Amino acid sequence: MNLEMIFDDKMKPVNEQPDQKLCHNKAKGLRFLFSPWWCPVAMTLVILCVGLSVTLIIQWMQLLQVSDLLKKYQANLTHQEHTLEGQILAQQQAANTSQKKLKETIDTLTWELNEKTKEQEELLQQNQNLQKALQRAADFSVLQVTELLKKYQANLTHQEHILEEQILAQQQAANASQKKLKETIDTLTWELNEKTKEQEELLQQNLNLQKALQRTANFSGPCPQNWLWHKEHCYLFSSAQSSWAKSQENCLSLDAQLLQINSIDDLSFILQATSHSTSPFWMGLHRKKKNDPWLWENGSPLRPHLFRIRGIPSQTHPSGTCVYIQGGGIFADHCILTAFSICEKQAGLSPTE
Repeated sequence: MNLEMIFDDKMKPVNEQPDQKLCHNKAKGLRFLFSPWWCPVAMTLVILCVGLSVTLIIQWMQLLQVSDLLKKYQANLTHQEHTLEGQILAQQQAANTSQKKLKETIDTLTWELNEKTKEQEELLQQNQNLQKALQRAADFSVLQVTELLKKYQANLTHQEHILEEQILAQQQAANASQKKLKETIDTLTWELNEKTKEQEELLQQNLNLQKALQRTANFSGPCPQNWLWHKEHCYLFSSAQSSWAKSQENCLSLDAQLLQINSIDDLSFILQATSHSTSPFWMGLHRKKKNDPWLWENGSPLRPHLFRIRGIPSQTHPSGTCVYIQGGGIFADHCILTAFSICEKQAGLSPTE
């Protein structure tokens, strides 16, 4: 059948065959459409275009994710900065209550922290510049973006380490200063306690010496035991405090009277005998009213040239105003107050040379 068709074609007249030249001209511009490679090439181009579009879309989405991740890192850094700044501010407020040396140390550390903060701001500015550059670099490959993200994260980690070291150094300095201050206070307290013990021991030694001196005087003069002998008088220093009237009664019960000073020599002896103590001692000088004269127990007046009375109260108490000796001075106060006393009486024998 095919042979018959071919034969029939060959047997057609020339005028009945198609114009080959015309057909050739018509197919010349579109002959590539009839090529067997047209369809695969077209499909390949379509697939490549679609793949390229998908790749670009994926890369764009990855860039958007990276940008969001950078924003989260930046927000995290800002939060950490605020937290660390709050901790530093709390430490600075606590350090203000410390001593001057601790304040100077914290001021120095604060200055260093400010310098580090400036460096941190510069690093933050660099990070922002990197972020802007990363946003502009839309044609970067995923590998380049990953490397840049690693650098940014390493820079952030480095900043965190620096800030943590600064806070640790401040805490250590503050703890060291407070520890040193506490040790100094403990040392001073211990020294004060030792000095107090030494003072108590010296006071006890003085009291022992005074008692020994009294016993020696008792053995060498005509005065009762525990009385001090000076010329023609014996003196007894009380061991308990009482009012002026009660002290007067105690002296009377011992067949004596309160101290009466009649001469400069008597005054010098009494001042020397009371120099070991800071306590007040009643003497027999008193008056009832403000304008009354100062009188001894036997009614004799005070000789003005012997001593001057200080600290006289402006108002008079019903009990009257009485005189006492304390710390090398002569003072006056209400007789109702309590103090030690000095009793005086005549010696039994005349002193022998």
